Amino acid sequence: MPQGADSFIQKIAKEAGAAVLKRFGKDGVHYEKSNHRADAVTKADLLADKMITSEIKKRYPTHGIIAEESGTHQSNAEYVWVIDPIDGTLNFSLNVPLFGVMICLMQHKKVILSAVYVPVSKELFFARKGKGAFLNGKRIHCSRSTDFGRSFGVGSMSLHTKFAKFMRNLTAVAERKHNMMYGSFGSMVHNACYVACGKRDWMVSMSGQNHDFAPISLILKEAGCKVTDAKGKSWEFGKLEMVAANPKLQKELLKLTKNI
Repeated sequence: MPQGADSFIQKIAKEAGAAVLKRFGKDGVHYEKSNHRADAVTKADLLADKMITSEIKKRYPTHGIIAEESGTHQSNAEYVWVIDPIDGTLNFSLNVPLFGVMICLMQHKKVILSAVYVPVSKELFFARKGKGAFLNGKRIHCSRSTDFGRSFGVGSMSLHTKFAKFMRNLTAVAERKHNMMYGSFGSMVHNACYVACGKRDWMVSMSGQNHDFAPISLILKEAGCKVTDAKGKSWEFGKLEMVAANPKLQKELLKLTKNI
């Protein structure tokens, strides 16, 4: 583990989050990277990206970086930082206070440290491999619910074929179990971290990029979730889908995702 990395990752996540919060309500969409409305970039995204990457380069010059806005730098290094300067940019641009900063550190493509900061609510989620997950310094654990029919799940999916198949499967269960609920915060930060601390029971996401999944993967795992792809294989860097829940609910979810 690089010296001081634990405190460093939390510090830069909070500093970038504070800078982003100052821009909240002032920044609309600066430009769109694609035709997809959710693929928006604000000036706050660029500011936070620059703040984080410059601090990493200064502190750990031999480390690599994979950042949503500024791209890759020495990505074949032993240690690589993965950065999403604002997750939930569309929310941010529309003055919806559901967004956050996500950073993780990988060693040989395995996530070993993660920090996710929600500046509006001042929630800092942190995890170190093998040491647990924490919210503002207090240990967190995923939901212990075993009743899938009464569960409350979240997801992040574009409107494509996989989403339609998953929702058809989920609806079939919900028709028999009337207490099931499903929704999305429009922010991977909130979807995943609220599952990690038990405020939601499970998460299924079939769309996103490496910077969306890598930082949350460790927090979910260290909070007690089983984290896999849609087929039930352990989630690894590069997989752009994720299913996460406690082991009991995970089994039920995989029945709905394995064939989509």
